[in-house]
Amino acid sequence: MQTLEPDEILGDPAIFFGRYFNREPFLRRSALRADPAQVLSIADLDTVINSEAIRLPYLDVAKDGKQVPTAAYTEPVVVQGTYVTDRVVPARIASLFRSGATLTFNSLNHHRANLRALAASMTAVFAAQSEVIGFLTPATRRGLAPHYDPVDVFVVQLAGSKSWKVWPVPPRRRGDDLGNLNEAELGEPAIAATLEPGDVLYVPYNCAHVATAGDRVSLHLSITVQPRRWAGLLEEVVAHLVRDDPRFWGNPWLRDETTPARLREMLDFLTDRLSTVDGEAEVTRLIAEGIERAKGTDAFAALADAAAADAIQPDSMLARDGRVRVDVIGYEGDRVRAAIDGAIYALPNTVVEALSAHPDGATCRAGTLLPNSSSDVSTRTARTLARIGVLRPVSRAPVAALPVAET
Repeated sequence: MQTLEPDEILGDPAIFFGRYFNREPFLRRSALRADPAQVLSIADLDTVINSEAIRLPYLDVAKDGKQVPTAAYTEPVVVQGTYVTDRVVPARIASLFRSGATLTFNSLNHHRANLRALAASMTAVFAAQSEVIGFLTPATRRGLAPHYDPVDVFVVQLAGSKSWKVWPVPPRRRGDDLGNLNEAELGEPAIAATLEPGDVLYVPYNCAHVATAGDRVSLHLSITVQPRRWAGLLEEVVAHLVRDDPRFWGNPWLRDETTPARLREMLDFLTDRLSTVDGEAEVTRLIAEGIERAKGTDAFAALADAAAADAIQPDSMLARDGRVRVDVIGYEGDRVRAAIDGAIYALPNTVVEALSAHPDGATCRAGTLLPNSSSDVSTRTARTLARIGVLRPVSRAPVAALPVAET
């Protein structure tokens, strides 16, 4: 399993954002450093389907340009007494695929660690929601009719080949999904090319496109990025201002004869407030909020780490896990009451201070966690911290003792 990096998708960022982003489609041949088969294979998709736990909307099926009704490939099932209405049936999916249907695997980043990492890295670049979708199309078939999408799409060909037509960015971009288009009315495409494994194609949002598989089964990823248009960004700026200022919190009666004049006053006040906004600081905030809002779940071995805590010995190497916060609530003699993952613990003062001040990833041995205590006490404390997630066992790491605050 290999992970793609943003530069494999975008190429030179200066060129991409300076010339292509939001302006025109582009094609990059042999763009991947990674082996396409190690990013995602057709056999990997068999594994996803055969888990027998896939539900809508994680899978769509289309044939001859039309969506196949979901009833054709789902069934109800009772899971531990709970009635689930839309479990995907692997055998029906296989039958539809053999008959020429295209399978769309939505949000594959929810299933595959390497694609989760890819979505996270693209989210960081664009400060916007990114998803990874897989398209498996039988040889010579076209899954969808010409259409456009409300998202930017980076097509990464992984297996087989697929011939694409992509039309120029339209003069007016609605930002939504209009449905199927008439190819005869679209004019000359901006790009007409056949993608081979390792090729990358960029399709800006609302660019019409259509694709047909070559003489073998085609597998490609569509890495989508949700545009943050000016209208939405301005709404976020205004919402941030009015949310944090008590003068906007009143609840007027709209039928009151004074309301129009008061509305004018509030608009004037908002205009004054907007004139004081620091553009650079506001963009920094919008970037941070976009990443935070769009990020997925972190991939980590929480269950295995918790189980491994029972086996920690004095020589066991542990690392600080910065994803788990330690918030001090109060002091009780030489102990500290701290909130950790929503639970309250009483821990030695020196331990809490060291954990609070130390960066993510710092390592130590369990037996030396508490320098002024015995190896046995230090190890038992380390086991407790590992069980609640503050520390995590590591197999190999450089020894660097956690700093202990002076008391």
